[in-house]
Amino acid sequence: MIRDATHADIPRLVEMGGRFIASSQYGKFFADNATARRDLMARLIDHPDGALFGSEKDGALVGMIGVYAYQHPWSGERIGGEVFWWVEPEARGRRGMKLRRRAEQWAADAGCVRFQMIAPNEKVARAYRRLGYAKLEECYQRDI
Repeated sequence: MIRDATHADIPRLVEMGGRFIASSQYGKFFADNATARRDLMARLIDHPDGALFGSEKDGALVGMIGVYAYQHPWSGERIGGEVFWWVEPEARGRRGMKLRRRAEQWAADAGCVRFQMIAPNEKVARAYRRLGYAKLEECYQRDI
């Protein structure tokens, strides 16, 4: 079941976010800051231009997607975007796609004309292309 996340879910969402950081290349670039994750989860739940959805299995959250909407600075169009997307490895399968579809529907309902997803690796990028997403740009980062 996909549902809106609540403040009561934040501890579990923060825990899943920690697993995401630890299991991805993001841990090489960003500190694992549970307080920042908690604050982000609360902002997405509370802000009218944000949303946070969870996927439940047997009454427990096993997946999440955080999204936001903004006015694009060049076009003025309303765009939706993913902030993070995670499903526990033991629960993967259709849950992830259901979360993505719920996020896209939220963005459409919020007046967005486009939705952006982040591809942290080529495997995810291939999946996005199969779903009809087009590559827009790549992001590079270095310490300063």
